[in-house]
Amino acid sequence: MTGEVVLVGLPNLKLHGVSDAVRDETEIPEAVARLLERLEAHGADRSQDVHLRYDGTSDSTLVRVTAAVREPVEGARSMTFSGADMAAVVHIGERPVDTGDAWLVLDTELRRQGLAAVGPYRQTLHTDGSVTLAVPVSSASPCVSPEVGE
Repeated sequence: MTGEVVLVGLPNLKLHGVSDAVRDETEIPEAVARLLERLEAHGADRSQDVHLRYDGTSDSTLVRVTAAVREPVEGARSMTFSGADMAAVVHIGERPVDTGDAWLVLDTELRRQGLAAVGPYRQTLHTDGSVTLAVPVSSASPCVSPEVGE
C-alpha cells in the first residue's frame, strides 16, 4: 500500500445505497461485487464515486457491507455514513488487487502509532481509479502485565 496515513475528522455522508451481510471476511469481495452491480456502479465508466462501508461493530457474527453513492439510484435507500472526530485516512493512487491486504497494512500502521480502529471501515472508489481508505480511531489500550509479588 502506498500513501501516507493522516489523522483527520471524518464527515457524515448523506448517500443512497444498498447493503448485504456476510458471516466471514472472505465473503466481502463477492458482496461488494453484488452491491456494485445493484447500483450499476461496477464499470470503469462510473459517473460518481462509490462509498463502501464494512461494519462489524453491531453484531460480532456479521459484517454489514454497504455500497452507496451521492445521487439517488433506483433501488437504493437514503442513508448516512456516520462521521468521527478522528479517523485514519490513506489515499491510494489505484485500487489495490486485494483490498483486505491494504486494510491489514493500515491496521498494522495504526498499532505502530498506538492507535486502534474503532468504527466501521470506509472505502471510496473514486472515478479516477484511486481509492481512499478511512476508519475511525482511538488511542489503543496499553498492554499491562501485572507485577509478580504486588
